[in-house]
Amino acid sequence: MFKKKIGILLLTTGLFIATPLFQSPAQASEASTKQTKNYTEELEHLYPDSDYANNDTMEKAQLIEPSLYLNKSYLYHEGSISSMNDIDFHHFTNSKFFGADGRFSIKLVNVKSGNDFDLYLYDKNGTLVSSSVRTYNENEIIHMPKIAASTDYYLAVKPKQLLNEEDKKYRIVFNKSIEKETLKRYGSPPTLNSLNEAGSPNSNFDLSSLPQDAVVTGLSLEADKGVTNAHSYVFTVSSLKGGTVNVPWKGQKVDISSYKTSQVPAKDRFFVSFNAIEFPQFIGGRLIKVGVVSIKNLRLTFEYEYNRDLNY
Repeated sequence: MFKKKIGILLLTTGLFIATPLFQSPAQASEASTKQTKNYTEELEHLYPDSDYANNDTMEKAQLIEPSLYLNKSYLYHEGSISSMNDIDFHHFTNSKFFGADGRFSIKLVNVKSGNDFDLYLYDKNGTLVSSSVRTYNENEIIHMPKIAASTDYYLAVKPKQLLNEEDKKYRIVFNKSIEKETLKRYGSPPTLNSLNEAGSPNSNFDLSSLPQDAVVTGLSLEADKGVTNAHSYVFTVSSLKGGTVNVPWKGQKVDISSYKTSQVPAKDRFFVSFNAIEFPQFIGGRLIKVGVVSIKNLRLTFEYEYNRDLNY
């Protein structure tokens, strides 16, 4: 309110000084319009966050720096809707270095009771990318997509209902929403036996307790050899929703690189089996094969990520 009073005072004073003593009605109207435009532009410059800031088109969109808000979660951008015909546009440039490859959430919050504002995301060409149009004055949220290079976007805040005339403000919040976690699991069972080089049964890894949108971003396998000497170990790793990968193994920890980019859902069941060729042993003066090759302490380490704001 203080800003508005200052603006009105400046505007009134300016009109009084600039208006000649004797003018025709047409001249007075033209002078008034010109002075109003000049002072409005000045007030927009002095008070960019006030109602004088005319950002109701993409061309006049207010600039927002996402990195500032993402690095300091207590900060927010505040705006105000003046009427049902008012639309606030905000412009920002997203980078793959913001959030997780450009992924984060944008929330529209602090909308007062009686008001209902919606949130829209456009690309630089004005094409709608995403929107959040919940009913009543529930908080809105948009999930930014993964990007490979810097990309320009526009946010628009549009009123659906405006009944609270005393407080028409809103806040835009930028949140880091992509969480990255690591989980090590032992197989069930953790010991496998391959009989007569026919291959072992499966060991099961149940990750159904993970968040529903969790995606595998890395997978490694570890195990210990049993007492039987063997060579040419090959593990077969598969999941219900992903493909099958054959992994040669020589006793070391193995990173399965294909899972880094396959986008396999982590909330799944994974299966591991193995096969190996047994070395013959001297038993009773003869070279024979025992017929059983074992591995024990079979374990997988999952790297995964998920959006903690998915159900916001």
